[in-house]
Amino acid sequence: MAKTKSAAKRRNTAIEFWRFIVSIFITGYHISFIFPMVMPDDVVASPWMTNGETLFIFTLTSGYFLMAHFKSRQKNEGFAEQSAASRAWSYLKGRLDALLPVLILGVFMGLVSCAIYYKSDIVTVLNSFVNGLWEYLGTYALGFTAAYGQANGALWFISALFVCSYLLYYALCVNEDRTVGLLVPVLFFGLEGWWCKTGIRASQQAWSTIGSIWYANNMAVNGAGGDVAIFGANNGLIFVMVGMCGVILIWEAINALQKHEFTAKERTCLTILNVIVSLVLLFDMINPTWFSGFPLERMTVHLLCCILIFLTLLNKDGLTALLNNDACANVFQYLGSISMYVYMVHQPVIYVMVAIMGYGKNLSFNQLFLPVTAVSLVLSVIIKKVMDSRKKKA
Repeated sequence: MAKTKSAAKRRNTAIEFWRFIVSIFITGYHISFIFPMVMPDDVVASPWMTNGETLFIFTLTSGYFLMAHFKSRQKNEGFAEQSAASRAWSYLKGRLDALLPVLILGVFMGLVSCAIYYKSDIVTVLNSFVNGLWEYLGTYALGFTAAYGQANGALWFISALFVCSYLLYYALCVNEDRTVGLLVPVLFFGLEGWWCKTGIRASQQAWSTIGSIWYANNMAVNGAGGDVAIFGANNGLIFVMVGMCGVILIWEAINALQKHEFTAKERTCLTILNVIVSLVLLFDMINPTWFSGFPLERMTVHLLCCILIFLTLLNKDGLTALLNNDACANVFQYLGSISMYVYMVHQPVIYVMVAIMGYGKNLSFNQLFLPVTAVSLVLSVIIKKVMDSRKKKA
């Protein structure tokens, strides 16, 4: 009985496993992204880990934790009696408490690492720091950027997470039925379909706009000119919103299946499906060129991520049961708990390691990937200890 209670209290360790795996492969992706810039011109760019679309798993798991929090707080009468805005701000405060200190550290690390990598003068560094003060509040995804751009580019995801978490949580508190039944499907299928049609992808520097973009010369004379559109949104913000809406739909689908008794044959079919989807995603993460004869579209990767998270949360197949075993539970929980820290610090580590190992030298992908991953993991462990200590004092 005690064992069952313990298992019920712990997180879904399969979810934690996938969060950690994605954080490691996103580290590799950013190395591959930077790789051509640091190699001599005659060196062929690495094919390893060149697809970053599996970051979509991070958005899905973030939405899962949001829904889990919302559902647990619904049972609290005192919390439920508060206004929707109060509950949404309370949830956002929790996210800020957990991630804002590391976000600030990440921005600072990015500033220092880029100064080292680009050998920037002190004026450039101070300019970027002062004009990037808004970024320390997590507002990057809303358009508040430093004079020279985000020094730690990966942090756009954290900023978008703050914004989307508040908006969705508020909508759920105002009217859960309309949010889940109308708003979430419209946002998920509408935005994902729009991206599929237009070929747009998540990017910290790209914006999707509604309405024609035009240049107002007369406004430019008055110092107010530039590209003008009716409305625009950071693509990273849209990316996170789509993923978080997707997992809310997954949550509802799983709820509908709670009373279903899965047969042995059904569990076997789910296991086969999960193994296939997991292998395809892993192969695509490691080296997308393996599918060169049958390339995976971005939206296909998103769909596979949705299927993977659905099966993981459903927890009725053999692979998920294997990942949820008692022997690995503590290990996967810990790895999952540092996954976001790995994501937040890895890019500055890349720039510093390149500067140390030699800019422009004939370095291989593995020569960068292994030490960058190791240093990022060590830093993440240290950050977790500091954050855990901070929580205990609070």
